[in-house]
Amino acid sequence: MIGSHVRAFRCRACGYCCYRNKVWDSYLAVDEGTLAKITGEGIEDITKNICTTQNQVKQLKCSGNQCSFLNKNNLCHINLQYGYEYLPDACKSYPRIIGVSTRGLEISLVFLCREAIKTIISQNKITFSDEKLTDLILPNNYHYELSSDDEYDLQLIKKYFEFLPKAIEGLQNRCLPLKQRLLILGEESLRLSECTETINFSATSIRDSLGILKEIIISRIGEADTDYTEPYIDNLKKIRGIIDDNTLSLAEYLRIKETFIDREYDKYEYVLENYLVNFMTTNIYFFNGAAFGYTMMMLLLASIQLFMAGYAAFYRRSLDEEIIILAIQNVDTAFFGHMNWFSPKITAIIKKHGICHSAKMAAALGQVL
Repeated sequence: MIGSHVRAFRCRACGYCCYRNKVWDSYLAVDEGTLAKITGEGIEDITKNICTTQNQVKQLKCSGNQCSFLNKNNLCHINLQYGYEYLPDACKSYPRIIGVSTRGLEISLVFLCREAIKTIISQNKITFSDEKLTDLILPNNYHYELSSDDEYDLQLIKKYFEFLPKAIEGLQNRCLPLKQRLLILGEESLRLSECTETINFSATSIRDSLGILKEIIISRIGEADTDYTEPYIDNLKKIRGIIDDNTLSLAEYLRIKETFIDREYDKYEYVLENYLVNFMTTNIYFFNGAAFGYTMMMLLLASIQLFMAGYAAFYRRSLDEEIIILAIQNVDTAFFGHMNWFSPKITAIIKKHGICHSAKMAAALGQVL
């Protein structure tokens, strides 16, 4: 099943994904299949511009902060001169996450790409279809594989694929407010993880949850340095100026939200719904467990809403498409693009505050933000 937003994506050759910073290093990697094809055919024009990193990863060389194959028109020399089959897997598939499972191809989008974000703005409601994507270029290696020869694993996969469509259907049930849909999903996620604890919405729980969210965001954006693109750093500084202040409280956040966000929020809530539906199709729920998957999803959502308020307050204007794009792109760049950082560090911050089950905290955040 492939979402309509995936089908709607078209590259506009902005060149952003071809610029180097810490987020993009992994996207410049050259997979073994492509490397073998290039070296086997002796294409020196490409091989001389492949280097080896300190981690022994083959990677396209950069000229300054951009890929050496990016021309002045933001087009790829490899693709123009030799064809897409000579592109590394990362270049072939980006911004798509392409996996394979017992039900076929699994495709979602990463929202480090502005054009990918525009697909969830253009789609009032994501729909799914089994129809084959005729223009899809498959990578040599899938991002993940959700299949197994082991009967126990197959049962887990079956159970997960029974849960997933119901979860997405629940997220898209617009007869209920989004907050209520998220609460139901949180309870289902805890049950799937066989957790018997309930979610606490006391004032103390909510206040502590907001404080932890602030600490997580400050911890992450404080690590930005000159290896990132300048616009990204500038945008994070705008947010830090809003939230990195001892005066930020739940009351202050709600004041900013009421002033700049609430009047237009209903108009754009469907975009957040689409963001969440896309997140579910990444299958992080399966690989990281339903409770942590829910935690991650809610922290991303809460961060996006905090960033929306921050950008709106900084620019002194109401919520609009550009603010939504800025919020989603910078949150996904800071967090989703750093999965290895996300899991252990956030877990450590949450545990430091004595919250034993992070999904409960995430649900509390969702009810406030």
